[in-house]
Amino acid sequence: MFHYHPGGIELNSLLKIEQNKNKGNNCMNYSVFISYSTKDLDIVNYVKSLLESYTIKVYVAEYTAPPGVDLTNHIKNSITNCNLFILLWSAHSKQSEWVTQEIAFANANNKTIIPVVLEPNLDLPVFIKNLKYLEAYTNPQQAFDYLRRYVIQAADKKSKIDALVILGLCAALLYLIGSGK
Repeated sequence: MFHYHPGGIELNSLLKIEQNKNKGNNCMNYSVFISYSTKDLDIVNYVKSLLESYTIKVYVAEYTAPPGVDLTNHIKNSITNCNLFILLWSAHSKQSEWVTQEIAFANANNKTIIPVVLEPNLDLPVFIKNLKYLEAYTNPQQAFDYLRRYVIQAADKKSKIDALVILGLCAALLYLIGSGK
């Protein structure tokens, strides 16, 4: 059990439970970009650990951007290449120019955006106001469990589609080889 309070969520016990549930899952071809304020790193770290325990690639600028890299280009490339954009929305992220730019770039690139609202009475930015969001402030365990299940299902679906594409290419190659063309 963990509790939400403005500025943080106690997550350690839930994370240990979740890490034991994922044995045998492999979603390495699926990547998630997390947009956040560095003041919410405790929650970011929880979501990152939760998803990485399912072998999902998680982009968190704090950890994945190498020193000396052009951060703007690195973030844009990461958003362009991600399969899913998760927004951890708090009063802190609302004040962040980086978060605003990341949301706008993800939206402009037609990325699926999953907003996770961490605090009550906090409206989403106008350009994503129409999106269904997860209320982590009312029931954090339920919200993060839903997020985990959603990401795992999306990763599994992508994995199956990728496998079908590879199977189709192999079948086409075998056909061409067999027909002598």
